Amino acid sequence: MWCKGEEVVRPILERIAVRGEDDGEKFTNTARVDAIAECLKESGWKLYHDGDLAKIYAPSNFDPEQPVVVVSSHVDMVAEQCYVKCDGELWKGSFDNLITNAVIVACMKENAFSDNVMVAFTGDEEAEDGFGGADEVVEALRDRGIYVEYVVATDVTEEGWTDEKAFTIENVLPEDDEAHQQKMAGTLKNTVADIDRDPCIVVDGEPDESWEYDEYDLPCCSICLPCKGDMHSEEGVEIRSAGIKKYAEALAAVVNKAFGNFSVRAL
Repeated sequence: MWCKGEEVVRPILERIAVRGEDDGEKFTNTARVDAIAECLKESGWKLYHDGDLAKIYAPSNFDPEQPVVVVSSHVDMVAEQCYVKCDGELWKGSFDNLITNAVIVACMKENAFSDNVMVAFTGDEEAEDGFGGADEVVEALRDRGIYVEYVVATDVTEEGWTDEKAFTIENVLPEDDEAHQQKMAGTLKNTVADIDRDPCIVVDGEPDESWEYDEYDLPCCSICLPCKGDMHSEEGVEIRSAGIKKYAEALAAVVNKAFGNFSVRAL
């Protein structure tokens, strides 16, 4: 599926390179989520929840009676400028969190996720007291009686850049049982072994949406894409284009395979 790697992601990235904004209660600039919706128009995915701070998609043959895995990716950003420059080995742009939005859309269009996967594009992640988008995801699915087995958040990270890693696994939660947490980390490592035999795993990483999903006692982790630079600056950050293929493969592997090895918790 990913034989073309970054060539699949690039046109989506360029199409959705527009700002996403919210005021903590609702999207005030829907350009990003609208562009994502346009990209998914001819796909097998349908908008399941059209919310104020969360747009949740499900496959057309989604069965709400079955347990699900949720992929969560924030669309809000700090910088005023939103751009991408996809030339050569190093791409530069406003990739926090544009790049993982694009990879996820590519995965959806290429049918990389299993039928029991839902995808949420969320707002209110960058705010100091944020994560309102993640809250809405949990509440919306709970209200519809959806049983969530696992949540995978996505973001960019400074971790792994020096070692030229294509992806990192961070915030392996819950952390209330260290032995179980380490077991989960081991399972995740095995899941991506065919992609990277020595993956960068940061069990307790920087705050992201996984921290909020953990507040609802949902097992979760973050699959992050390494970058270089100040994530919130107007200049943006650099990413290695060659790593996009492996990042997508690792994300799909964790979403489709790893969750079944963890104890589940209901919403």
